[in-house]
Amino acid sequence: MGECAAMGNEHIFVRKIGEGFPIVMLHGFPLDHHSLLPLEQCFSQHDHWQRYYIDLPGLGQSRDGFDIRSASDVLKALSDYLTEEFAETDFAIVGYSFGGLLASALAAQYGDRIRSMFLLAPETVAADNARTLPKKTVYYVSDLPHDAAEQEVAAYRATAVVESAENFELFKRYILPGLMGSSENEAVRYLAENPALAKTAAEYMSQYRRPVTIVVGENDTMVGYEDAFALYRTLQEATYVCLPKAGHTLHLDQAESVQCVFRRWLSDLSQQLR
Repeated sequence: MGECAAMGNEHIFVRKIGEGFPIVMLHGFPLDHHSLLPLEQCFSQHDHWQRYYIDLPGLGQSRDGFDIRSASDVLKALSDYLTEEFAETDFAIVGYSFGGLLASALAAQYGDRIRSMFLLAPETVAADNARTLPKKTVYYVSDLPHDAAEQEVAAYRATAVVESAENFELFKRYILPGLMGSSENEAVRYLAENPALAKTAAEYMSQYRRPVTIVVGENDTMVGYEDAFALYRTLQEATYVCLPKAGHTLHLDQAESVQCVFRRWLSDLSQQLR
């Protein structure tokens, strides 16, 4: 199974793993590609999937070379890269949080060429104050390490639903790299101030006919689960899964459940491509 890291379209960092049908992995805000790497456990060396773990324009290792002042700027730079990379090729998309919002817009641009989508805790309402959110709930499993850095603990507890030493270690490995790298990034400030795209997720996906799987956490206080359900109800061919005891990092909180749904998505995609 091959793996390489490269700058695509001059400035976009892409970590490619495996060979075969391309799956574009789009992370959330203000994270980087590490946040989706837990899903690597769902692939085997016998799979025929090439995963494109992208650092979104302006974020992660793609922060230089772009003038990002809004979510629309990210979408434009990303679509330029995809058009160049997949000129004649179909592909699939995994979109996490903000990556899910971008995926919805790409559905309008590429249509049936995106053979399927897996949306993990997708952002469907850009404005924080317009989202339908559950009350904060935390399930304590075990104490955090006594030597844990105060800044890391604060970042973790901002979204933690299942609080445990094991979950904290996963957070530090997959989520924290993007968070720490965004602290002095001017693009992050612009994106926080201008998070909306030209249309809503439902408007972008109104003509999309390919399968969509949406997985959300019942305790997600960042984007919630109800707004994603509203999107689900507008789609032509969709699956909606809401997991209990799971927040915005649901693929860490309920890893086995998310991976089970993801493997099913891969299996269905494989059937579709035959």
